[in-house]
Amino acid sequence: MTRSSYAMPAFDGTAALEQRATGLVLIEGGRGRRVEGTPEPVTPRLTVWQSVAFAALGVILVTALAMTSLLVDTLASQRGSQALSNLRESEMVVQDGDSLWSIAESLELSDASVPDVVSWIKARNGLDGSMLVAGQMLVVPMAGPLD
Repeated sequence: MTRSSYAMPAFDGTAALEQRATGLVLIEGGRGRRVEGTPEPVTPRLTVWQSVAFAALGVILVTALAMTSLLVDTLASQRGSQALSNLRESEMVVQDGDSLWSIAESLELSDASVPDVVSWIKARNGLDGSMLVAGQMLVVPMAGPLD
């Protein structure tokens, strides 16, 4: 507690509390007292070799995580492009308010992600940006294997 005085119950038959005198209580012993002749406690320090080893371990872990991430992304991209290459193609007319993203979502291709489908549509139709015009013809992938 942070107060310097505490209220103590008075046992004279009343419910009133009696004030206690303020003051500090000295507790002997503890951390402050040292026995003469004992050495100062020393905090263990890392050697140069240990510091280099920990730094190298950190670099190895970060490199391994980066390489794993790169490998997973590459495999996922290859799987998506392989799934798209095995699909039939169809032509569709762009309606007012359509975007590449909404068209890719509406195709509901389970084996490829929407960003992969958008990239495929852009590449197959020679689109530089994502600007579409109502009435424009687009080649899009269709679900189902090639004939």
